[in-house]
Amino acid sequence: MSEVVKNPLSWKGSRVLVVGLARSGRAACLWLASQGAEVWGTDRQSKVEGQASLQAVGVQLALGGDSLALLEQVDHVVLSPGVPETSPMVRRARELGLPVIGELAMAAEASTGTPMMAITGTNGKSTTTALCAHLLRVAGFRVFLGGNIGLPLTEMLLDGSHVDWAVVEVSSFQLEHLGVAEGLAPRVGVWLNLTPDHLDRHGSMEVYGDLKARLFAGQGPKDAAVCFVDDEAVASRMQGEGLRSRLLPLSRREDRLNEVGVWIRGRQLKHLESGRIFELRAARLAGEHNAENAAAAVAAVLEAGASPEAVQAGLDSFEGLPHRLEPIRELGGVRYINDSKGTNPEATAKSLTSFDVPVVLIGGGQGKGSDYRGLRRVVQEQVAHVLLLGADAARMAADLEGCAEIHLVTDMAEAVSVGRRLAKAGQVVLLSPACASFDMFDDYEHRGRVFADLVRELDGFDET
Repeated sequence: MSEVVKNPLSWKGSRVLVVGLARSGRAACLWLASQGAEVWGTDRQSKVEGQASLQAVGVQLALGGDSLALLEQVDHVVLSPGVPETSPMVRRARELGLPVIGELAMAAEASTGTPMMAITGTNGKSTTTALCAHLLRVAGFRVFLGGNIGLPLTEMLLDGSHVDWAVVEVSSFQLEHLGVAEGLAPRVGVWLNLTPDHLDRHGSMEVYGDLKARLFAGQGPKDAAVCFVDDEAVASRMQGEGLRSRLLPLSRREDRLNEVGVWIRGRQLKHLESGRIFELRAARLAGEHNAENAAAAVAAVLEAGASPEAVQAGLDSFEGLPHRLEPIRELGGVRYINDSKGTNPEATAKSLTSFDVPVVLIGGGQGKGSDYRGLRRVVQEQVAHVLLLGADAARMAADLEGCAEIHLVTDMAEAVSVGRRLAKAGQVVLLSPACASFDMFDDYEHRGRVFADLVRELDGFDET
């Protein structure tokens, strides 16, 4: 468990090693250098993006492997989210007794004057985070949107502009480096759901759930905790004596809410404290899962001071995010949908339930320790053909055998080609892989872009 550096301390003169130089690590290096710290950056890659900009501000780089010797020269260690606790660098830092902090916690400690809305969950957190930011902006608030979605929180410090709210998506990887959570005390915390994911890193559902619960450990009585109490794994951790903040529950059953929170009634959301009813009319908020996401956003932004009128206007104007049930085109009566963000079986299952027509599903990729047999029922009910590619294709095919016609393909180009041949007018070709992307792509966004580009290149005229 990580130890959080006490106080938003003066980093001036500190010797800091930043481990992992993707977006979060690079932002941490730049901000620490701006604070007068002596900064080293290390990454297992031999080249990193933005290398010249880091060196220009005096960051010393050690690339191409684990730089254990550097740990003997520094006072603090800052971790990027992608660096696991089992990393040799982290283990050695622990042995040396060095304070270790994640980039998110570091930035949160330095931005205590800005109230934070933090959203976590296995599925739906990106959409909910984006929706919260959108609703607040419609209500007239100045908002920073970041964390696990888009910009690292440290970018808010680098930018220096004043905002009314920091709306932050928080992953289990970031919470793993949070420790006692003194640096992260969201004014409004949101926990959507808990289903198996990232078990290849966290080892068990118990550990994974405990990491998610860390989001609320730093809250106090003036803060709010929004959670979906129909998810028993979430409710059991949030309804005990350990929660110090005010619980704002979400449920499809009014009797679970005790006149507080949001009641989900089909395409209506009733905010029980005010009695206001909100309608879900936007196409990008279709599906039961998006009703849950929207309920969480409504509870969170009303708590933040948004007016009900602005909330309804924001729900009506929300355009969604790329790679989350993103329509690409309609060709020959077939709709092509990019849901590359569906990186675990539960996410894919929820996406499949959004359609009332047969689906040709493109799945597969790098597995994360999940069991695909949980997809059997929805695939049997909803899917005509399953096209599988990537490292876990064979395992996924075995788990789904007998549910639909299964085809193994070599790459995304073949998947799109076969999908076009198999799909009939009125059906959907859906990319929702239930797997990570790293076996064949840089990330889920790269995978989604490749799919979208291939679909746009198909011969034929778009239908209107």
